[in-house]
Amino acid sequence: MTGLINYLSGKKIIIVCGHYGAGKTNISVNLSVEIKKQTGLVYTLADLDTVNPYFRSADNTKDLQLHGIDFIVPPFANSNVDIPSVPAGLYSIFAGGGKNAVLDVGGDETGATVLGMFADMIKREAYEMIYVINKYRTQTGEPGPAAGLAAFIEKSSRLKITSLLNNSNIGELTTKREILDSMDYAKKTSDLLNVPLIGTTSMIDADFLIREHDVFKIQNYTKRLF
Repeated sequence: MTGLINYLSGKKIIIVCGHYGAGKTNISVNLSVEIKKQTGLVYTLADLDTVNPYFRSADNTKDLQLHGIDFIVPPFANSNVDIPSVPAGLYSIFAGGGKNAVLDVGGDETGATVLGMFADMIKREAYEMIYVINKYRTQTGEPGPAAGLAAFIEKSSRLKITSLLNNSNIGELTTKREILDSMDYAKKTSDLLNVPLIGTTSMIDADFLIREHDVFKIQNYTKRLF
C-alpha cells in the first residue's frame, strides 16, 4: 500500500465516495491511519455521511484517537438522535491554511450533495476523489450501473471523480476467488469512467494476491452490527 499512500499524501483533500455498502467508511479510516503510519502526516477524518446512521466514521473514533488522528463527526453521531446534519467543524478544514483531510461521504448522489456546499473551496485545493466500488452490491454489480451512479455523484457534488478503488468483498465470507473475480469488473468500470484504477483492497491475508496482483491489505475497522 506504500505506493498508493505516497501518492495520496500529496493531496490536501481525499474524498471517499461510492454506493451503500461499498466499504467507504472502512477505506476512509484505513487511509487516515496508513497515511499517519507511513508518512507522519495527520489527515483529519471528516464524517459527512448524513444518510446512513449504521456504518459511519463516527463509530471509529476510538481507533482514530489511538492513532493520534483528528476527526470531525456529525453533532448527533453515536447518540439517540440521528438526523441529517453537517458538522460545523467541517469549515475548519478550509479556514486559514486549511487542514489535510479525508472526507467520508454518504452512500449515493443524495449523500454527495453536501459536498456541493464546499465544492468551490475543494476545487482550490489539490484533491483526490476516490470512487469505491464493490462488485457484490446488487445495484452496482455491473460496470454500467456502477458508472451510472458515479455520474449522479459527480452532478450532486459538483466535483469530478479522479480515481477508482476496487473494494469488492462479501464480508467475512470473502476468499481469494471473490477478489480475483472482481478485477475485470473493476477494469471495465474504470474504462467507462475514464479514470485510473488505483488498486484493489482486501481484508484477508493473502500474500499471493498482494505479490501477484498488487492487492492492498486493509484492516476491518467497521463495527459489526451483530
